[in-house]
Amino acid sequence: MKINDCNYLLKRGEIPILISAPHAVRQVREEKIKASDYLTGPLAMTIANKCHCSYLVRCYNELDDPNYPSGKTLPSIHSSYLRALIDFIHKNPQYLIIDLHGCRNSRKYDCSIWSDDTKLCDNQILTIFENHLEKNSFSVDRGREFLGGQVTRQCGLLTNAFQLEVKRRIRSLNEEDIPLLEAFLHSMEQAIMETNHYYETYQKKKK
Repeated sequence: MKINDCNYLLKRGEIPILISAPHAVRQVREEKIKASDYLTGPLAMTIANKCHCSYLVRCYNELDDPNYPSGKTLPSIHSSYLRALIDFIHKNPQYLIIDLHGCRNSRKYDCSIWSDDTKLCDNQILTIFENHLEKNSFSVDRGREFLGGQVTRQCGLLTNAFQLEVKRRIRSLNEEDIPLLEAFLHSMEQAIMETNHYYETYQKKKK
């Protein structure tokens, strides 16, 4: 359902990192319904609240897809979700945007981090997330299986941004899969905290 006539939930956090979940509800691509990326909305909100960062989560299907198309950067933005995100970044400068998505279990890697070969994100940030995920035994790919959608592409023109794809089995509430979910949450929390420390250190050096 819409909240305050908006198709998204937006909450401003204390640190300049935002987690986006544009596929938390079903989308429509080329007149075909695309299933939601299971649990990405609650995960984005849970991680953001725990780490005191911001989140933007899609809560209503308006027969479009704010992350479409993949593989190219559009010259203009039409999605109300994406316009809200860009407006938020202009009003509240962010150091990092994490666009959270779900992928099938048939993908080769547990998690995929896409940033157009680091053109859209500081490589050190990507390495921080990669290291924390691998510490918890998740296999990580630097986006070779994905082309990157509009959220990361448009945000990457303004600040650091990457698209994070997570296998379905990691986003599961089945009892046998809960340890994987907990490990993923822990990985993200540690990576966000280290990234914020990296940002604060950078800010001090600039002064």
